[in-house]
Amino acid sequence: MVDGKEPAPKGMRSFWDAKGRENAMFYVSSYRAYGDQDPAEFWKWGHILADRYLGESGLVFTGDEVALDLGCGIGRFTAPFAERFRHVHAVDVAPSMIEQARGHLAGRDNVTFHLGSGADLAMLEDGSIDFAWSYIMFQHIPDPAVTLNYLRELGRVLRPGGHALFQVDNAPPPGLRARLRLGSRLRGLLRRLRGEAPAPGPTGLDDPAWVGSRIDLATLRRTCAEAGLVIESLRGEGTQYTWVCARRA
Repeated sequence: MVDGKEPAPKGMRSFWDAKGRENAMFYVSSYRAYGDQDPAEFWKWGHILADRYLGESGLVFTGDEVALDLGCGIGRFTAPFAERFRHVHAVDVAPSMIEQARGHLAGRDNVTFHLGSGADLAMLEDGSIDFAWSYIMFQHIPDPAVTLNYLRELGRVLRPGGHALFQVDNAPPPGLRARLRLGSRLRGLLRRLRGEAPAPGPTGLDDPAWVGSRIDLATLRRTCAEAGLVIESLRGEGTQYTWVCARRA
């Protein structure tokens, strides 16, 4: 497959490309209200969360590693990783996200951006990655089978002894994103009842590419084992923010 040429499954590319052009910061991190994005805070928290989650993982790096930022968006975590690692491969399914990420990290010569297929890591060679990361990506993939294939791909691209640190949604329904959709609909209803014009706000929150899917941990464990990934820690079971740290055997 030519890098980025294979269409993403279930309309993911068109959805996330549109969201990148509409309001990338909100759809990457929905912490602040749709119309109240603060770029300085957005980028600051990329560094804070990278420090936090890498610290909690207990992984130790020399700075000479090659890293993968899977689902990089506009580069929120690619930026701190570029400071920590010798080289970073940043992958996203949306052209608009990749374009913005390239602009934000234009001064960095140790980052390679890839427009991914939304289903695999065909652009990366076997055993070429020392550390793989994914946050707030797998939870948006509509088909759990695609997420599981990504785990097999992580097993392929990681070198023996390399680590993957990633987040999946293991929360029972209705989850946080279901409540976000309900809140958006209720706010729209209240505005209509008051005779007010619709306020700018998020759209497409019922789209499968936003709703995504949860991952069964028994299946995750089995797939990791098949991929040669040894799970060293698993935190947050039963929540949207289930963290997995796995080592390539």
